[in-house]
Amino acid sequence: MQIEKPIPAMPEPQVYEIKVAIVIDDIGYDNKIFKEFVDLGIPLTFSILPGQRFSTGIAKEARSLNYEVMLHLPMEPSNPDKNPGNGTILTRMSHDEILRQLSKDIEAVPYIAGVNNHMGSLLTENQEVMNIILEEIRKRGLFFVDSKTSPRSVAYKTAKRIGIRSGRRDVFLDNKPDIEYIKGQVDKVTRIAKQNGEATAIGHPRAGTIAALREKMADFKREGIELVPVSEVLD
Repeated sequence: MQIEKPIPAMPEPQVYEIKVAIVIDDIGYDNKIFKEFVDLGIPLTFSILPGQRFSTGIAKEARSLNYEVMLHLPMEPSNPDKNPGNGTILTRMSHDEILRQLSKDIEAVPYIAGVNNHMGSLLTENQEVMNIILEEIRKRGLFFVDSKTSPRSVAYKTAKRIGIRSGRRDVFLDNKPDIEYIKGQVDKVTRIAKQNGEATAIGHPRAGTIAALREKMADFKREGIELVPVSEVLD
């Protein structure tokens, strides 16, 4: 008589209680490096600048690959020598000028789910201007992430008050290009996430960032941390 072998039990799916979102800013200049981030095979969120050579094409491709897409909205910095690029919103603009520029920027990047600021260390400190911007973002059903380029930014608190799903950056990964430094910043994100249950990191399209993430990807799983789109760690 043939004895039937017991059917092995299916392994329980891993349940993650800790989440990390990684946003890659400044996308739109370089199609090749975008594809290198895609090759990492992790659920990054791509924040795309308006009006750059590859902005529209990358947004469409990212969407087709099921990545979350954001508008990286150029805002006026404190340092007048820094140029935020095409589509910048300035503090001296009138109410109508702000809304016109914001509409152009939103329409320049298809499939966006949310917005975060590009530069903006001056503008995000301006309560009146941020009210105008965030009210329009709310009307369009988008979320907002404060990149926190200024410690005096009012953007996150304003978004919360208005009732927008919102978040804020915990760590910049790559203020220095050194791979060991970036890996240390990834470790910092992990520590914050384990303390708070979640964390948001922002990186940029740099070879060192890709190399560091490639080396550190296994650490997240080992630490019981799930990488998620930024929309999953918003308030």
